[in-house]
Amino acid sequence: MMNKIIIQRVFFILLIGLSMIACQQAQEQSAKNDNEFRALKDETEFDLVILNGRVMDPETNFDGIRNVGVKDGVIGLITKKDISGKRVIDASGHVVAPGFIDYHSHAQEPYGHKLYVRDGVTTPLDLEVGAFPVNDFYEFWEGKAIVNYGTNVAHVGARLALLDGQEPDGRVLYSAAMGRAMNDGSQFKTKLYDPKDEKAIVDVVEREIKQGAIGIAYPIGYYTVVGSPEIYAVSALAGKYNLPITTHVRYLSQIPPSGFIGITEMLTIARENNAPLLIHHVQSNCLGLTGPCLDIIDDARANGQKVVGEFYPYQYAGTYVDADYNRPGFEQRMGIKASDYVITATGEHLTPKKLDSLRVAAPGTNLLMYTMKEEYIMEAFKRPGTIVGSDGMPWIVEGDESGFNATFDTPYGAGNGHARGAGTHARILRMVRETKAITLMEAISKMTYGPAIFLEDHVPQMKIRGRVQEGSAADITIFNPETVTDNASPKIGENSLPSTGIPYVIVNGHVVVDGSKVQNVPAGVAIRNKTFL
Repeated sequence: MMNKIIIQRVFFILLIGLSMIACQQAQEQSAKNDNEFRALKDETEFDLVILNGRVMDPETNFDGIRNVGVKDGVIGLITKKDISGKRVIDASGHVVAPGFIDYHSHAQEPYGHKLYVRDGVTTPLDLEVGAFPVNDFYEFWEGKAIVNYGTNVAHVGARLALLDGQEPDGRVLYSAAMGRAMNDGSQFKTKLYDPKDEKAIVDVVEREIKQGAIGIAYPIGYYTVVGSPEIYAVSALAGKYNLPITTHVRYLSQIPPSGFIGITEMLTIARENNAPLLIHHVQSNCLGLTGPCLDIIDDARANGQKVVGEFYPYQYAGTYVDADYNRPGFEQRMGIKASDYVITATGEHLTPKKLDSLRVAAPGTNLLMYTMKEEYIMEAFKRPGTIVGSDGMPWIVEGDESGFNATFDTPYGAGNGHARGAGTHARILRMVRETKAITLMEAISKMTYGPAIFLEDHVPQMKIRGRVQEGSAADITIFNPETVTDNASPKIGENSLPSTGIPYVIVNGHVVVDGSKVQNVPAGVAIRNKTFL
């Protein structure tokens, strides 16, 4: 018996020894393979290398001087070692950040895209209003966009088509279809809730979801007459297809019914339909209630709901005369007066008489309105978890009946509109430098990783964006943290001045901003969900 025990022990010891040897051999082979792979990457001639930049990755919180190699539109290597490439950018003294992501872009036009890339944006998507039909939007931009492009399905587009008989051409708010509806009763925004309309609207939205929409957009601040049951029914599609919903909530007001109530409504609808929720420009709707509005968003997130609030850093908003919140009584609701409205195309401040006349003669006139105080903006800026969305609008250029005729070659400054379409992201970086209210990494996260993680479980392309990591898409913004600034202002001729201090922007490996000059190259890809065409 003793001999048997000794034999078993010897066998056990030998087995352990053999296992240790095998493990050591596996580790050595793994290290050898890793070293060979690393050496192979080090020897690669990359398409593009970015040398000596301060690489900042908000997901990992990495912040250090590194060289970055890009191959076939992907970040292939981040290293301290010397690397070579067909094209070299010396980023000394500059931050190498993920390309900025903007989910609130209505400036879906070549001129708008040109201003976006000068502001560091590589992925401007229209998620607040969306498009209708969705496929028209994607077909229009295929092979033409210098930036990544994508859209939600526009709930308001479905209402335009079914209630007003006006089919948009991909665009919605600034389409001819919207103009015709505005001049002919605007059933989409005036007809009281009728359950008989509900099924047809749900069916049409579902049809558009199958065209690859990112999610469902509810800009119901522009048509507050829509019934909550309709929004609830349409949102069931978000649960069915695993999509997010986004909203410009009802009630731009700080008195009841307020933006706070509007946010509460959409939080409830999203929760009951198990749909992630993006709430656009919280401070713009909530005004003096911005703090409490952000609090209820934080509370919902703490309770397990996927929700994010967005903001932009300007004290004035873009609107049009006939928006619901501009109806009589706006003075009390928003704490402003008629002279706080400015005609976008001319810079003229309104009088009560002029505003009343526009309600009848030109209800679609675009306006800027001064509604927000600096403390509302700082509340959102400093709040952890908020993201940045520009709400950039189409640019108005004189010389065309529609006004929206800007081209890629339209000179900077010639487009009239809201400065946020040209300078939002550089303005955020300038605010970091001047106020030190948040860290530079926090600010970058609000413009990159924060937006990316909201969508990445629903749109796989976002899993490789919003980061500077090996294997990520080569969407990269290079800026000088000491000089980056916005130059656009409310003044006519200055609305569309480009940001400076962002000399290089890379989209899918293509240098789209090269020495602060925009290259008209089709570098963008469609950010899109599964289609059922």
